[in-house]
Amino acid sequence: MIGLDAFFYGALMLLSVVYTLGLSALLLGAKEYRAEPKGKLNPTVALVIPTYNEAAVIPRKLENIRQLDYPRDKLQIVIVDSASSDDTISLVKRFVVDNARNLACTLLEQPVRMGKSEAINEALRHVDAEILILTDADVTFPSGSLYEIVAGFQDPRIGAVSGVEVPVGGDDMMGGVEGDYRRIYTAIRMAEASIDTPFMCESEFSAYRRELLQPLRPGTMCDDIELTVGVRSKGYRAEYDLGASFFEAEAGTFKSKIRHKFRRGMANQHALLRNHNVLFNKAYGKYGTLVYPFEFFTHIISPLLLVIAVSFLTALAVTNPAALPIAVLVSGLSALPSLVIMQRLMDKYSSKDLEGVRGTGSWLLAAAAFLLFQFALLASLIRLIVKGPVVKWGQISETRTSTASITAK
Repeated sequence: MIGLDAFFYGALMLLSVVYTLGLSALLLGAKEYRAEPKGKLNPTVALVIPTYNEAAVIPRKLENIRQLDYPRDKLQIVIVDSASSDDTISLVKRFVVDNARNLACTLLEQPVRMGKSEAINEALRHVDAEILILTDADVTFPSGSLYEIVAGFQDPRIGAVSGVEVPVGGDDMMGGVEGDYRRIYTAIRMAEASIDTPFMCESEFSAYRRELLQPLRPGTMCDDIELTVGVRSKGYRAEYDLGASFFEAEAGTFKSKIRHKFRRGMANQHALLRNHNVLFNKAYGKYGTLVYPFEFFTHIISPLLLVIAVSFLTALAVTNPAALPIAVLVSGLSALPSLVIMQRLMDKYSSKDLEGVRGTGSWLLAAAAFLLFQFALLASLIRLIVKGPVVKWGQISETRTSTASITAK
């Protein structure tokens, strides 16, 4: 009979091998990022902002937009409101009137709330600009960010450009762990982009060639992935631009952090399963043969393997306590190669803004956060399978603060 330790070490070995090989492929294929001077490309731009009950943050967002350094004759602001029940619409209407002389701003009102993907589809029906830029109501960015993000389209092979999140939060441990996580996340996305295309462009601030965009399918949970896959399916690549930063408040308590990771994980998992045809599909280049499979493993396979490993480790501790120290030691050693590779990736990709993100600097906490998020992914996967997708989420109030915690630099 196969022992408990065999199941534990089997799951552990598979996790270790796939992560080590996947991260090694990203590290070996990744090119160093060099911030080079960019010409001021100024195509026509439609800046699209989906809103739903954003009264707490929309004044700050609108003021941030008003300060953008971009030719007014080339810029259109499109706000799509999904049946807000607070003062969002009245605040936007006041902004439209007050800035009518120097800023083209359109408010599209949906009669009922249909979710973010349908808000994006509504904008697509009204936008004919060369570049469509998506941004959320709760984020801000520097005044020159539009010039920075559209500069990537000087390369005719590029169909989408993603900004890079700089989390804004407290100086407590949760904020530090989020800083560590964001550095790792950004390093992986930058490596993916330098190889082919990042797994997803961040819909909080990302730009697309309008001609490449098709309406999102009904039931879309994750517009980030769906839009990126759509661009790549047409033979264009996407890139991550460390110079196009955006600032977003992060959930600061343990409970709100888990809620955020749970819903974000479910959205990613839904998109991964929905676009399973991309897996190992050579038509998508290395995005299909390396990037997408690695992320599929991380979001769907890895949480299942991890719970198997932990379950059998627990059973082993109960039935054979003497074997526990060796099992724990082997677990730590098996994770070491991935940690070393991640450190190399983080050293390769950095930016002025990300350097200001405070992290704990503790790999132990970073590893613990990874385990915690993996269990959140397992819970979200189970929820997705049992009850189906959710396209209309409730807001996490901590990220919708009216204080000036997020500022454009």
